[in-house]
Amino acid sequence: MAEHNYRSNGSAAYDVRAAALPRPRPARLPEEKSLPRTKQASKPRLVIAPVAVLGLFVVAAMLLMVIYSYVKLYDATERVGELQYELSVANAATEKLRSTYESRIDLAQIEQRAKELGMTQPSTRQTVYLNIAGADHAEVLQVDRRSFAEKAWDALCDSFNGVLEYFR
Repeated sequence: MAEHNYRSNGSAAYDVRAAALPRPRPARLPEEKSLPRTKQASKPRLVIAPVAVLGLFVVAAMLLMVIYSYVKLYDATERVGELQYELSVANAATEKLRSTYESRIDLAQIEQRAKELGMTQPSTRQTVYLNIAGADHAEVLQVDRRSFAEKAWDALCDSFNGVLEYFR
């Protein structure tokens, strides 16, 4: 009997001599027959879906509207800043004028001038009381009776017109 040398690789044994033996070559596969080329293969045409084009235009329009709204917001914010500055300048001028006015008031001089002109303090018989009978009432001059859809349509038209004016 022939002696076999086996090694173990973990729990599985294999024959060491099998690796030394020449391996049989695989049989050659028959060569593929190519079709004769009579015409050059044409590339498939690119088909553009109309819905995709419409979607692209809608997305582009929405992008332009967003950019336009940011421009309008920036302009409005800038205008608010300018108006707040003007308001603070006007308030400072008002305070300055008020302090100048109040510093010029001299009651003794006013009373002396009034006496020179013949003015006197009113007496009780000169006091007249007015009785205004009737209830108070208020009138609403303008009421917006448009529906939400009409208001939304007007806002959309105004935005579109604003975009057109912006690009002119």
